[in-house]
Amino acid sequence: MKNIVSFRPGVISNRTALESQTLIYKYLQDHYGYFFTIVKSEDDNYSDSAFQVVSIPKKAWKGSFNKLGLPKLQGLNGHTIEPFLVQTHGILTVDPTIYPQGLLAIRTANRCKKPVWFDASLTIRKPTEDLSWRLKRRLIIRKALENTTGIIVTVPKCLERFQDLGLFDDVIAPKFKIMGHPVDTTRFKPQRSENDGILRVLVISRIVPEKGLFYILEAMSPLLRTHDNVQLQFLGSGSMKSLLEAEVAERGLSEYVFFINPVCHHEIPKILNQADIFVNHAISIESWEEYFGVANLEAMSCGLPCVLTAGGGISYAIREKDVAVFVKERNIIELREAITQLIDSEVKRRELGKRARTYVESYYALPLIAEKYHRMLHDLAKPDK
Repeated sequence: MKNIVSFRPGVISNRTALESQTLIYKYLQDHYGYFFTIVKSEDDNYSDSAFQVVSIPKKAWKGSFNKLGLPKLQGLNGHTIEPFLVQTHGILTVDPTIYPQGLLAIRTANRCKKPVWFDASLTIRKPTEDLSWRLKRRLIIRKALENTTGIIVTVPKCLERFQDLGLFDDVIAPKFKIMGHPVDTTRFKPQRSENDGILRVLVISRIVPEKGLFYILEAMSPLLRTHDNVQLQFLGSGSMKSLLEAEVAERGLSEYVFFINPVCHHEIPKILNQADIFVNHAISIESWEEYFGVANLEAMSCGLPCVLTAGGGISYAIREKDVAVFVKERNIIELREAITQLIDSEVKRRELGKRARTYVESYYALPLIAEKYHRMLHDLAKPDK
């Protein structure tokens, strides 16, 4: 048995992309006898009966960041967590260029002489990563990266950010492994509901400005007025929800636009299979872009035709022709035309959805991604003799 600790205090919660990532853990437990322990902060809203979940006090991981010495990590009944980590065969953690707790985990793993990996999905450097960041933290993080066993990234564009931070050279470069996100194609599969005559255009997204939801509403508004069998659905929550709801009411479209509250990840396939078209219009801003877009791949896996933008990591995540429709960011006319063509042609929807499903099965099916993880962990986290 291989005991692996996933150390993620302060950055873990249910109903996030992490639920897609933990599918890998469950696959490895079921097929290869791994045992995963997830370490979270006491105030993190996360639980999963498939794993051992250990909570540590917030002060155990957050209170030591201002000390350059990075003292031994406390946590289990006030004692150092290192004896707990000695029992493991490897540690997975978070990107130390963003989350200092990742740096703590790497330092602790090095003291325990255990292999340690971290995953990174961010593709652009945040404005806060300025000269001060470079001077104060880059040397410390560089040393940590040099002592890290491996760096797991979702798309090659992630490498560009490390290059921009001065953290990519011939020593660090071989540590990177491009994995992507898994999709459980046995759950996310076409299972169309009985046709009730309503054509549903679905958006699954955080309801925030950078997700381009106003552009979707603007593109769809004329279509909703001229097609009485078309509905627009927004599934998600966020700071812009009340504003978007008010705009829908102002346009007199409340009868055709529906807001669905976030649901557990296992409920998403049912909602996708009640839809006919999937739209994601993520836009790139100074501090954010779509890093991968796992919701896009899950919709494609369900055989939905997708209308997307290609910013950030999406252009690598979906890198074959004619498996999705791409439009330019903020181009309302182009977006409306793409959606209109799919609304008007059941044949186009069906053919595009079929190609989308095949694509996901070929590149992101859970066994494909999980096997990559198994090879990585098996090669470098041998059980102690």
